Amino acid sequence: MKLKNEAETMKKVIFILLALMMVSPLAEAQQKEKEKPDFEKFKSHKISFITEKLNLTPQEAEKFWPVYNQFEKEKMDCQNKRRELERMAFDENKTLSSQEIIKTIREISNTYKKENELNDEYNEKFLKVLSPQKVLLLYRAEGQFRAHMFEQFKKRNND
Repeated sequence: MKLKNEAETMKKVIFILLALMMVSPLAEAQQKEKEKPDFEKFKSHKISFITEKLNLTPQEAEKFWPVYNQFEKEKMDCQNKRRELERMAFDENKTLSSQEIIKTIREISNTYKKENELNDEYNEKFLKVLSPQKVLLLYRAEGQFRAHMFEQFKKRNND
């Protein structure tokens, strides 16, 4: 019984290491894009969290993480573009014409549309590499991870 538990633990460690190896190039590229210094630590924690919650096999992890990482990258690109547009629109030192405001509002709206389209597109891609049950677990795990990180943030600010 003890050997079986140790074997299961070892499998999980191997899965996590495999996932970390797959995400490392993406994390480096995003770090170069001047992301927060804690991004790599955050990403590693998220990979570990999701891998454990989904109980991914090595084969599943090998197929899943490249798809998920691309999804995260594209989603982050949309969010960064939206933040850039919002910064420009809310800059009190900059006066925009009505036409520029309308254009900016439409561009912001389009980033939300693009993000929703990505959700639909990648939902189908996830279903090609994971069972429907694990895709559902993925969405649950992402919510749990956000809640976990929010609690960590609150705890850190209260200390």
